[in-house]
Amino acid sequence: MAGKLNHLSIRSNLSMQLLLLTMFFVLLAEVFIYIPSIINFRKTWLEERLAAANIAILAIEAAPDYMISEMLSKQLLSNAQVVAISLKQKDKRQLVLNTDQPLNIAARYDIRDPSYWVQIRDTMKGLFHNHPHESLIQVTGYANFIQDNDEAFIEIIFYEDLLCKDMEAYSINVMLLSIIISLITAGLVYFSLSCLLIRPVKKMTRSVVAFRAAPENATNDLSAEGRQDEIGLIMRELGAMQNEIRKALIQKKHLTQLGEGVSKINHDLRNILSSAQMVTDHLSTIDNPVVQKLTPRFVTAIDRAIRLCENTLKYGKSVVEKPDISSVDLGHIVDEVIISLGISDLENVDFNNEIPDGFSIKADADQIFRVFLNLSRNALQAIKKHGKITISAHRKQEKNIIDITDNGPGIPMRIKETLFQPFHHSGNGGSGLGLAISKELLEAHGGTIELVSSDETGTHFRIIL
Repeated sequence: MAGKLNHLSIRSNLSMQLLLLTMFFVLLAEVFIYIPSIINFRKTWLEERLAAANIAILAIEAAPDYMISEMLSKQLLSNAQVVAISLKQKDKRQLVLNTDQPLNIAARYDIRDPSYWVQIRDTMKGLFHNHPHESLIQVTGYANFIQDNDEAFIEIIFYEDLLCKDMEAYSINVMLLSIIISLITAGLVYFSLSCLLIRPVKKMTRSVVAFRAAPENATNDLSAEGRQDEIGLIMRELGAMQNEIRKALIQKKHLTQLGEGVSKINHDLRNILSSAQMVTDHLSTIDNPVVQKLTPRFVTAIDRAIRLCENTLKYGKSVVEKPDISSVDLGHIVDEVIISLGISDLENVDFNNEIPDGFSIKADADQIFRVFLNLSRNALQAIKKHGKITISAHRKQEKNIIDITDNGPGIPMRIKETLFQPFHHSGNGGSGLGLAISKELLEAHGGTIELVSSDETGTHFRIIL
């Protein structure tokens, strides 16, 4: 339950994190835009004051003897929002328009050709208002009404508070606009990503949580909705993985139930075989040539059946039964298989034991017998007791290569992919365990089995030990 809550907490916070991150990055972008914007605002503001100062100087030059009344002087200064104006030219006298009060200038700025870094520095000084309240500053700019005279310039003196208040008001407007833009952008980005990303992630999260709680019963709702991108791919792959795991768990449950049933059958079957073994002991005392000839084979078959019952439940364990290795005559093993399957009594079956005389291998006799019994029974079922089966062997580079062939109709294509997997349909009415058991036993010997070919002309298996 705690794990589920953690998943839900992460899921619910993901949307908020996405929204906050989007707003943060938009505001961060606005900061980089704000710096050149506030610099340009300050420059424009100062240029407007200088333009008004230029007009005031023109009014003075138009007056006789450059003399104007005190009222006009105050009006010109008020229109320019400055306390003093001066025009300086080379080889000419200065024109000054100011008040009678003494002026204490706190800072001087020249905006004629400043570098970008100087503009940043001066803007930050004015923005954070480093000077005392109601400080006077002097700004120098070009005299625009005088043509072809780069040495003429105008100086204006005004209270810095005027500039600072306008810059603060501009900054507040930019901040409010940035917040509005960030909210709108974050909302649009969030809505888009919610449809493209958050919703599928929530669906996958629900599916994973439900699958973890009940992997065998959880329903798979991971429909990719036709998406061909990475999200659609991962949803399809996750759904396929869950289905495969669910099938494996269900199969494991069925195998567990099967194992419980087999264990009960195994107990009763061993009792039955024990009774049969007592009968064979009695048969060995009968003085009849035919009985004396068949009794040893009967005893051997019952002994093998008892051992097979004892080892049946070992199949499927993580550790395969360890082989009891000894020298085994392979030709003799194949002869026993022929007798066990009763092939000698079948008129339409041509079973060729082409194992060379004295061809021996290092293996567990009982386990190798089971391998050849399974393969021969499959071949016999494939030819439907009317055809040819051949078992041959040879050595190559210290390896024993054994070939089992038949001239049956071949293995269907749909079965080849799961040929060596247990409990998959074998195509001949069997349980699908024979080849799986044979493969496991051979691998315990360090060997392999493979399907060399299978078509309408027959089937060819190869064992390498």
